[in-house]
Amino acid sequence: MIRLFFFCLAFLGLMVASLFAQPIVDISPSVAWQGKVIEVKIPAAGITGVEGKFLGQKFKLYPQEDNFVGIIGVPTDQKPGNYNLRLIITQTDGKTIEQVEMLKVWPTKFPVTRYWLKPSRNKLRARNIIDNEWSEIEKVLLHESEKRLWSGQFALPVKGEKSQGFGQLQIINGKRSGSHKGVDLAVPIGTKVFAPNAGQVVFTQKLKAFGGTVVVDHGQGIHTLYFHLSKFAAEVGQDVKQGDLIAYSGNTGVSTGAHLHWGMSVHNLRVDPEQWVKYEM
Repeated sequence: MIRLFFFCLAFLGLMVASLFAQPIVDISPSVAWQGKVIEVKIPAAGITGVEGKFLGQKFKLYPQEDNFVGIIGVPTDQKPGNYNLRLIITQTDGKTIEQVEMLKVWPTKFPVTRYWLKPSRNKLRARNIIDNEWSEIEKVLLHESEKRLWSGQFALPVKGEKSQGFGQLQIINGKRSGSHKGVDLAVPIGTKVFAPNAGQVVFTQKLKAFGGTVVVDHGQGIHTLYFHLSKFAAEVGQDVKQGDLIAYSGNTGVSTGAHLHWGMSVHNLRVDPEQWVKYEM
């Protein structure tokens, strides 16, 4: 009789523990690197919604098959160390629970690059020009559609030698000028630029500093950016798939020579696009 009592007590304890058990969070990669992204995945069973916060950035996890999945980036200047990833999970009964995961941010080695701009190009770097043009671009980067448009790995938009990598510390005309927010690919003017993955064209404008500019929305806060273009081949609102022609490279705006600047934005934070070429997100 006593043995039965303890068996029932143990069984009840297991049942109670299961009710309060937190979902298993899968984080890939398991550590975060400056300038890179991490993917956060939680099983969808018993859950209706998940929102996250990491390094002061709020982000949403979206339903994907049997999980909720979200992607968040690490700023290039984030101080290395341990940080909390906070997840607010809404359960099917309407109650919310907070789950905290500890993540370590590791430093990324960013090389220094030095170059000179002609006076006619350098004057385009005026703060008011940059700020006004970026505010126009940022309007589309702040929009997050619920639908995930991309799938699998991204492809390079052009085939060319990398002339400057993401995050490189720039010294322009002898003065420090922040870090490079994309990848520069050296290609002749007029080289065809292809969509690296499925999405929708949401911005096409000829700007003074950024030159011919295209932005493609890949859904759920993921955008790719293309600067210094000579000509557009797609229109705003046009749906594209991987490999579709969207523009032609050029040497417009603040540029030292013919090339394509390719950028990746995740919830309005610029991250290394090459990570998306090497790995499936």
